[in-house]
Amino acid sequence: MSQFTITTRLFWGTDGTLEVQRYLQNLRLKKLAFVIDKNLKDLEPTTRLLSEYGENGFTMAPPIYFNASHEPTYDDLDQFVASFRTLEMDALIAVGGGSVLDITKGVGLLLKNPGKGIDYRGLDKVPAAGIPVICYPTTAGTGSEVTHTASFVDLQSKTKLGINGKHVAPLCGVLRPELTFSCPPKATLFSGLDAMVHSLEAVSAKTANAISILMGSKAFAMLYSNISKVITHPNDYAAREQMLLGSYYAGIAMMNVGGGPASGISYPLGVYFNVPHGIAGGIFLTHVMEFNVSHGYRGYIPIFDNLPGSELSLGEESKSADFVRRFKTLYAELKAPGTLSDYGIRKSDIPLITDLTLKQRKTNLELNPVPFRETDVTAILEKVIA
Repeated sequence: MSQFTITTRLFWGTDGTLEVQRYLQNLRLKKLAFVIDKNLKDLEPTTRLLSEYGENGFTMAPPIYFNASHEPTYDDLDQFVASFRTLEMDALIAVGGGSVLDITKGVGLLLKNPGKGIDYRGLDKVPAAGIPVICYPTTAGTGSEVTHTASFVDLQSKTKLGINGKHVAPLCGVLRPELTFSCPPKATLFSGLDAMVHSLEAVSAKTANAISILMGSKAFAMLYSNISKVITHPNDYAAREQMLLGSYYAGIAMMNVGGGPASGISYPLGVYFNVPHGIAGGIFLTHVMEFNVSHGYRGYIPIFDNLPGSELSLGEESKSADFVRRFKTLYAELKAPGTLSDYGIRKSDIPLITDLTLKQRKTNLELNPVPFRETDVTAILEKVIA
């Protein structure tokens, strides 16, 4: 029997913030603490958001800013939560990219559960609900505003793990496109590719089901159709909203079925070589797609059929090949990196990366629709490392 779970209430559209405020008031959540990416401090969309809450009867502590220059660690979480211990609050509101949303989710949990963040590493380890968290994403990529995962790096073991499952998902996610207008072009590209990886792997994973395939296919089409627009016209409200919705669909779809090789190989690269997760996934995605199609996989057809201008009369083999071709064309048009050479990775690092992938993310490889072995990881790494 297939299952699909969504626990977070989502708000979007021009009245999204007003509606979420009414929702919080009905729940008697009136004392708020904001956690904001420090790069968004004093920007007009951020100050306007704070003003709207202040003007509508909420009591707010002074905003607390988080430096999102790197992926958060468990140590970051333990240190950051101390800033909230003396505050009286009913809920936390996070405004930022995936790192800010994740650390805020972690803070909410630690305020109601004893110990350190790493004590809850894994699945369903959190015994009690935390302080409610409301998430405003400022990038369209991770889907953290609705998922029951908060990712952190364990510096001691050099692994990127997470606090996952029960009690982790935010109370609400709010999609407000103008908060993404200031997202730099590179971050817009990286986060968009991250969402595209999520959407595709939600379709292709062995655990995929009718709902994940439907949502993943639609998400990929939305992202495919709008990622160029938001890079060249960053204030395009409609395109930004489509990217946010596409990221949302992709996030909850992947959350329900797991990932695949493109995201799996990316994890150790982020920890050991500081490669942004989205760009690593994007680099690998084309090669994983080509690998699967060359081995007879035809499961990308639902995605192809959703893309604008797709020739629906083609046969399965032609559709699959054309899908790969169209993504490669888009990737080239975006001028996204094709190799990992900019991150100081050498051919001599391939055995280490392969070994780490097998030790840390073997499940991702096992979810690929056709067998994906150690030699296949090495082969892809050799293609993207000069």
